[in-house]
Amino acid sequence: MTTDFRQLQRAARAFGLTYQQLLARYHADRGQDAPRSGAITWAQQEMKHVAKGELRTSFADSTLRRCWAPLNLRLEPEVHAALIARADLDREETPRIAPSHYLDAALRTGPRRRPAQLACMRDFLTTRGGSLAPGRPAVYSVSMDAHQVASLLRSPLAPAQLPSGEGYAVISALTARFLYRLGPQRCDADRTQPGVGG
Repeated sequence: MTTDFRQLQRAARAFGLTYQQLLARYHADRGQDAPRSGAITWAQQEMKHVAKGELRTSFADSTLRRCWAPLNLRLEPEVHAALIARADLDREETPRIAPSHYLDAALRTGPRRRPAQLACMRDFLTTRGGSLAPGRPAVYSVSMDAHQVASLLRSPLAPAQLPSGEGYAVISALTARFLYRLGPQRCDADRTQPGVGG
């Protein structure tokens, strides 16, 4: 039961909700008599469905609007590796998908308010023992909206113990959170059919 609670807490944080709010949404969607044991599967499917839609939006925006510009940043090495691996996996289904689409979706759809960003960063740091390995510089093209988010995150409010400042940790946290929301399976960004799951 503890594992179920922790999984639901993690899912709730990925949605920006409390555990109780997530359960309320689950019961509103599935009915008050729905067994609590189904909440984890429901939350994972909902997260994946929403994240896939956000990824499709970024993919379409990059293709149609073409007003994306390079963004210089650093990502925590494990997050960067996961980002590349996920794009490589999904490229089998969507040949033109790139890491920049995931990064754009992560920045555009992550929390905009500073307290929520810091909470996301704290959760991320907690899973990594409170510190981050230095990231290597990377350049990805992202939308102007994602550029705006990144520029606000680069403010000088960073604790000294973070290697590249608070922005580095928050951008890494938002990217990791988005990849978690996608789940372990492939995404087809070209597909426009809505649906939950697979």
